[in-house]
Amino acid sequence: MKNENKKIYKSIKINNLKISYIFKDRKKNGPKISVVFLSGYKSDMKGTKAKFIDKLSNDYGFEYLRFNYSGHGSSEGKIEERTISSWLKESLFLIKKNMSFPIILIGSSMGGWISLLVAIKFKSKIKGIIGIATAPDFTKKLIRQLSAKEKKMYLKNKFIHVSSKYSESKYTFTSTFIEDAKKNYILKNQTYLPSRLSLLYGTADNSVTLNDQIKILNYFKFKETKLIISKESDHRMSSKKDLVLLQRELEQMIRDST
Repeated sequence: MKNENKKIYKSIKINNLKISYIFKDRKKNGPKISVVFLSGYKSDMKGTKAKFIDKLSNDYGFEYLRFNYSGHGSSEGKIEERTISSWLKESLFLIKKNMSFPIILIGSSMGGWISLLVAIKFKSKIKGIIGIATAPDFTKKLIRQLSAKEKKMYLKNKFIHVSSKYSESKYTFTSTFIEDAKKNYILKNQTYLPSRLSLLYGTADNSVTLNDQIKILNYFKFKETKLIISKESDHRMSSKKDLVLLQRELEQMIRDST
């Protein structure tokens, strides 16, 4: 597997940091569609969903891009020094550089937030967005949930530690990250995007709420929207059942976009 990864693994400098990515060309008889996977915070291009979509690209033949944000996986940079703006810039750069066809974005958690930011920038180039446990503007909630004592410590230390059931170590969010995130909030203005949207959400998700998904539907107007609620699926939505659901939605979106 390591040798296989070496053959397909590429890297490019963006803002003086090496960013690693895997790009697969469209097969001769594949649909004229580009699919991009945007991972969540502290996740990378070797995650279950990213690799599952890679397998689908072999089966269906669509063009496919997956990558590691700076500070993630094999990309350079320290995660604590990066921001939403950094990762958005990297996403836009790699999509512009590699993708040749109308685009379907698949974003997981924070990647769902970044997908919507990418769609706002690219407008009509984006044919569809699949948001998996989408976490829009999640930094707003981080600050709101702090106690008075914690808020005082945050203002003094310029960072907060947040526990996650998906990581042994706590996540560290700096004030720079949190202030930058404010510039990228998407739940503030009514926005029209000429694409299709499918939001996938699990009832066992302890990281984002159903209300977060409904807010996206309230603030955005799309060509067509779906909100699919999967009973007992958790935030990762990477079980066999969840992957079948993702495949079904992607197949439908490809059909609707070609």
